[in-house]
Amino acid sequence: MENNHLPQSSTDNETDFLESFDLERFWYVLKRSKFWMIAFIILTTSLGYVYVRYTKPVYSSQSVIKLDFESEANVLGLVDLVNTQDRNEISGEISLIKSQLFLSRVAEAAKMDVSYHVYGRYLTDERYRNSPFIVSYKIINTDFYNRPFDIEFGAEDSFKITYRINGESKASNHAFGEEIKTNDFNLLIEQTENFSPTDDNKYFFIISSGDALVKRLQSNLQVQPESFNAKTIRVSYSDHNKYKARDLVDLVDSLYLNYTREVKNVAIEQKINFLDKQIDATEKKLSEYEDYFEEFTIENRTTDLGKDLNRTIEQLSVLDSQRYGLKKKISDLSLIENRVKNKDAIVVNPLLLGRLPSPLSKSIIEFSNLQQERELKLSSYNETSYVIEQIDVKLEKAENLLSELLISYDNSLEDQLRQIDRRRNFLERNLSQMPAMGTAYGKNRRVYGIQENFMLQLQTSKMELEITRAGTVTKNVILSPASLPQSPIKPQKVLIIASGLMVGVVLSIIFILIRYLAHNKVAGIRELERLVNVPILGAIPHYKKEALNQTSLVVKRDSKSSLSEALRTIRTNMDFIHASKESKSISVTSTISGEGKTFVASNLGAIIAMTGQKVCVVDIDMRKPKVHLAFGGQSSRHGVSTILSGKSKINEGIQETPIEGLCFISAGPTPPNPSELLLQAEFEKMLKDLNNMFDVVILDTPPVGLVTDGRLVMKYCDIQLYIVRADYSKRSFVKVLNDLKATGQFSRMTTILNSIDSTPGYGYGYGYGYGYYTEDESKRKKVASSLKNLF
Repeated sequence: MENNHLPQSSTDNETDFLESFDLERFWYVLKRSKFWMIAFIILTTSLGYVYVRYTKPVYSSQSVIKLDFESEANVLGLVDLVNTQDRNEISGEISLIKSQLFLSRVAEAAKMDVSYHVYGRYLTDERYRNSPFIVSYKIINTDFYNRPFDIEFGAEDSFKITYRINGESKASNHAFGEEIKTNDFNLLIEQTENFSPTDDNKYFFIISSGDALVKRLQSNLQVQPESFNAKTIRVSYSDHNKYKARDLVDLVDSLYLNYTREVKNVAIEQKINFLDKQIDATEKKLSEYEDYFEEFTIENRTTDLGKDLNRTIEQLSVLDSQRYGLKKKISDLSLIENRVKNKDAIVVNPLLLGRLPSPLSKSIIEFSNLQQERELKLSSYNETSYVIEQIDVKLEKAENLLSELLISYDNSLEDQLRQIDRRRNFLERNLSQMPAMGTAYGKNRRVYGIQENFMLQLQTSKMELEITRAGTVTKNVILSPASLPQSPIKPQKVLIIASGLMVGVVLSIIFILIRYLAHNKVAGIRELERLVNVPILGAIPHYKKEALNQTSLVVKRDSKSSLSEALRTIRTNMDFIHASKESKSISVTSTISGEGKTFVASNLGAIIAMTGQKVCVVDIDMRKPKVHLAFGGQSSRHGVSTILSGKSKINEGIQETPIEGLCFISAGPTPPNPSELLLQAEFEKMLKDLNNMFDVVILDTPPVGLVTDGRLVMKYCDIQLYIVRADYSKRSFVKVLNDLKATGQFSRMTTILNSIDSTPGYGYGYGYGYGYYTEDESKRKKVASSLKNLF
């Protein structure tokens, strides 16, 4: 009858052992894991090599820029504030360089919107500045941005272009220099100096959009503070092409310096724009004043009203004098006219005659002379005399002529007087208007002068600002220009391969530690000594000469193998445990099947028999008999089951073996109730009879961890052997052994460690296969079990 004494996989003892490091178990696991260690190291190192071999190298070009900030805090001595401001300024400049606005300028200036690539065996390579062809384009359908166009060179300067549209591949043949027009794009592909007719590579080009270029720049551009104290930043760009990386860093540096210069000129430009507006407005005002002055000069025929005022006053004075003189002449003429009309004697001032016209003066003198002649003649002649009459006739004619001349001259004087009056009136009117005109003219002249001076100042200021703008230089300095990288930053071959090697080592260590922690099987003799509280008779090494499909008898007489020596040592140790020369019985059991109890029982019996003792190996495992297989015999119809059931005699069940003195009794036919047979008195009687017939009786019992048969047999034996198989029996199995010892029923309980890999003094051992109720396992389960045993 079976019981439930098989322990669980996790016990308190096991937990205790996991808490302490077992060097022997570690070395055992390490030895068993050599293949996996080598496999991990080879695998990870190979993966590192494959990664390096099939990964495109990435180059990084770098430059260092020194920034210069001006702060009034320096003057105040606020060092902490200056440092904080400097850090903020550096962060701001870094953000500026990495901003989309600035990088869009870089992308526009770089003119790298078309990238050229060549297909390799495993990787692609960008043909930067050495492409065999160049592409000019006009994209109509934006879907054709950022997609590849394949190019294959043909014969006679022709090529084949292939691209995908609506999920379908479209190809067409064209000649270089021929414009390709579609509804989606226009392309012009031309040869460069790098073109070779024998080039059979397959190329492709990509037309990148502005956003794609900016995103690519943002992802590959790194701007980091180099030193806050020195106010320096490091600009680096990573790309698969080292020349492209260097050119882009150069471009970023130059555009950044130009940008900072433009920022500094923003205020100057604003001032210049303001001055231009003021200059235009002032020029317009000056033009209006100049038009005013021109009209004033044309209208007034002068540009100096002060002089004109004095001149007018002088002219008025002259006109007054002339008027007075004319009036005096008119008065004198009126007096002469009256005398002429009254026929009075004319007495004229010689000065007056000098001022009169010559004909008039002559006429007055002639008239006056005729009057004087008549007066003289009247003294000699009377008025009726002929002489007087002749003088009167002359006098009348002279009078008429003088009257006409006087009237004519008087009219002339009146005309002159009227002209003088008109001129005088005009000058008086102008004289009354001249103060106001002078005031307005002077005011306009002053304003014009002010505007003229203001215009000069504006032009001077503008000239100064333009000179300042032309001479503006940024204080930011490129300390280290963009470098041309000689070696890629990644993949770093040595580092990656070494890392692969180290990862393999780390994985191996982790694997070993996991196996060490997960290893719950007895590994060696020292570990077994710590686990059990019963004597250990010895250890049997692993046997590797041949593969044993079944339990076999492998020891031979005069054998000097490590296996035979180990069994002899066990035999000697048993003599110390039970030194009586009387017949003794030995039970051999284990926790579960496969631990080698039948193998140990048969080979131990052979070793004992070789000393001249009579030994009988009895197969008590009636559920799964194996002893007859060990001795190369057959399961007889007379065996333990038939002897206990009274159907056979002991002599009928005893079978001889090739080794002298060694016999065995097979289990016989499998009974339905093995445990009940062992409980009967016939078993004890059979054991006593065998002890009388043989020196040593070895009982191969069923595993005590599976059925109770073994426990029933062990109490009738002098020595109880408990088999533990190295790297097979779990450490928790020894709890069954310790429990059996603790019950006090088995005073001579001992144990043997079977199938150890190596034990000092034993060399190599044996290998075999043993199963308990396992023959019907499928091949898949056996493979799974073998893989499980690796861990």
